[in-house]
Amino acid sequence: MLLNIDLPPEAPPPSAAPDAAASPRREDGGDAPPAERRSSAAERPPLAGLPVLRLIRPLAVLALLAMILGRMLAPAMVGLAVGIERAAHAVELAGAGASQLFAIGAIVIAMALIGALVRSRVPYALRIAAIVAGSFVILVVLHATAQRVPDLSAALIGVSAAILALGSAWEALRVPFMRPVAAALGLVGASALVRLTGVLLAVWANDRGSKALAGATSSVATAAFALDALAVLVATVALGARREARPRDAEPPRPRDAEEPRPRLVSPLSLAALALSLLVTRAALAGAADDASMLEVLLRRALDRLLTRPAPVVPLSMQLFVGALSVVVVALALIAPPRLPVLGGALALLLVARSAPEVPLNALSLLIAALCVALAARDERGFWAAVLATEREGTSSASRAPENRTSPGTRQVDASDDTR
Repeated sequence: MLLNIDLPPEAPPPSAAPDAAASPRREDGGDAPPAERRSSAAERPPLAGLPVLRLIRPLAVLALLAMILGRMLAPAMVGLAVGIERAAHAVELAGAGASQLFAIGAIVIAMALIGALVRSRVPYALRIAAIVAGSFVILVVLHATAQRVPDLSAALIGVSAAILALGSAWEALRVPFMRPVAAALGLVGASALVRLTGVLLAVWANDRGSKALAGATSSVATAAFALDALAVLVATVALGARREARPRDAEPPRPRDAEEPRPRLVSPLSLAALALSLLVTRAALAGAADDASMLEVLLRRALDRLLTRPAPVVPLSMQLFVGALSVVVVALALIAPPRLPVLGGALALLLVARSAPEVPLNALSLLIAALCVALAARDERGFWAAVLATEREGTSSASRAPENRTSPGTRQVDASDDTR
C-alpha cells in the first residue's frame, strides 16, 4: 500500500555558496561579508581570529620597561649622586627582571606568530623568510641567555630581522589602515640595514687605517640616522592616523581608481609627543652644564644611551630629540593605539628595536613587530571590525548634525506662534 505524504521542500545544503547579487560590494571592488556575518563581526572585538595578537601590547609594555629601566636609567644612575646606590641597584634589578620576562614571553610569542603566519595566506616567500629568520633569531636569543653572542651572529640576526621587516612592510602597504605603521616598519628595517653596513665599514676602516673608508662610514651612518628619524616621525603621525568616517549611503561608491582620503598628519597625540620631546631635549641639553640639576643630568645620561654608533654627522640636539621622541611615541602608542590595538604594540616594538637591531632582544622585538604587522594585514575580521567602527562613527556624527541645525529653527517658529 502506497501513502502519498506531502513533504516540505528540500532546503539548500549548508555549504551552498551565497548569492553574489544579494551580497553587498565593498568600495574597493571586493565582496563584503553577508549581513549576518557583518553584524556578528561588529559585536566581536578586532583580531578575534588571531588570539596571539592580543598579547602584543602586554609584551610591548615589558619591552618599554626593559628599555627604560635596564638600558637607560640603570647605567645613567651610576655615580649620579651620593647615597643613591641602593636606588640604582634596585633599578638595575628591575630592568634585568623586565628583560628576562620579555625574553621568555617574546620567544614564546614569536614561535606562535611564526606558526600562525605559515598557516595564513601571505605569499610563500614571506612565509619562508619568517621561518628562516625567525628560527635563527630565536636560536641566537636562546644562546645569548647563556653566554655572549659573537659579533658575526649579532650582525646576522640584525640583517635577518631587517629583511623580514621590509618584506612585511611591503605586504602590509596594500591595506589602507596599515600604511602608517607599515611605512614606519619599512623605514626601521632599511635604517637597520644601512646602519649595519656602516658598522662593517667602520671595522674595515679600523683594520686598514683608511681615511676614505672612515669618511664613507660617516656618510652611511648619517643616511641611517636620516632613515631612523623619518621612521620616528612616521610613527608619530601614525598615532593619530584616522580616515574620515562617513556612512555607506551618504554618497555613491567610488570607483577602484578613485583617490582615497588621506590620514591626518596632525593630531592631539602627535602634538603632545612633539611638545613633550622638545621639553625633554631642552632639559637634556642643559644637563651638560656645570650648574645642571640632578634631573637634567639624569635625562642627559639616559638619552645618551640611545645614541647610535657609528656617530652620524648630525647635531647632538637633533639626535637627542629623535631619541626622546621615540620613547614618548612608544609610551603613547601603548596608551592610545592607532586604529587597531595590535598596531600600537607593533609600533612600540619596532621603535624599541630601531637604534640597535644587532642586540638579540632588539632583533627579537623587530621580528615580532614584522610578524604581527603581516598577520594584522591579513586578518579579515579585524579589518571588517575597523570598517564597521568607522561607519558607526560617521553615521552617529551625520545623525547629530541635522538635529543641531533644525532645533534652533523649531524653537524660533514656536516662539513666533506663541507671539501670534
